[in-house]
Amino acid sequence: MGAKASRCLELAPAEDDTQGPKNPGPFERLHDDCRRVVHCNTFEGVKFDVSKPLTPTFAVNHNFWLGGSHYPSANQHYKFGATLGDNERVCFGSVDQYGTVEGQIVGAVAGPLQGKLIFNLPNDPQAFVGICDLDYIGTTSSSQLKVARNIHGVNGTHLGCSYVQAITKRLALGGEGILQAAAPAATFTSALKWTGDKWSGVASWSAGPPAQPGQLALGYARTVSPNRVTLGTELNVAPATGDASFSAGAEFALKQSRVNLAVDGSGRMQSCVEAVLSPAAKLLFSAEMTLGWAAEPGKPRDSFKFGYGLQIGS
Repeated sequence: MGAKASRCLELAPAEDDTQGPKNPGPFERLHDDCRRVVHCNTFEGVKFDVSKPLTPTFAVNHNFWLGGSHYPSANQHYKFGATLGDNERVCFGSVDQYGTVEGQIVGAVAGPLQGKLIFNLPNDPQAFVGICDLDYIGTTSSSQLKVARNIHGVNGTHLGCSYVQAITKRLALGGEGILQAAAPAATFTSALKWTGDKWSGVASWSAGPPAQPGQLALGYARTVSPNRVTLGTELNVAPATGDASFSAGAEFALKQSRVNLAVDGSGRMQSCVEAVLSPAAKLLFSAEMTLGWAAEPGKPRDSFKFGYGLQIGS
């Protein structure tokens, strides 16, 4: 972001290449630079999201979704939520028409320690999902302890820990281990991230139980024009089986709108458009098309999904 023009032109000081390393962020967010570009948040139907601040620290939210739902057998969805927060912590809770209760509590615990509690309680108590994280945010490193229940589509209790360290100004290394207490089975992931002036690249390797082949994930994001155009791509490969998937995307930030386009190797193309009508109103357009060149016999060859949305309130 440039400064306003002044009477005399001054050269900006050159960036100090000897500057020490900075905190690289949590391990679970190392791939966010590319995934933000190659994955669009598409939806089907019509959405209305209305937020109303009642006090400086408390707000309520109404979400209406017609023609779609998080539940496969439903084509409408209503959710009521409330948010309470200040500079140190934020609490969010919601309940929908089907009785599902969700909640999140995020905030500072003490000094560099931060905590996060997320839960989802549907009508079936056996499908309860809960996540409790304790994060340490240091000057050049981040670490996390995790206790979770029924996550990633796997039932049972999960225990995890991760650590990521900035080695230099541009290089960061880290690792994560997750133990499924019920199996028991463990998954280990190691990752490397390099951050350049206009691009960033991430490589991670995950190894699990013998029945699950190891997987290599590569991500790349490049800023073509600062705060305007960003390109990204992601590749996932399982060397033992030869299975691979890839995706590519682009993000364009215009004066009053944002456009996100993505395509992957399965024939799926996605697009999202976010138009700012006013500081308190946004209009959303969503489209997704999947080419059925590999469709199973008896199923539709191609599929199309379209969505429209309106967000009112901050």
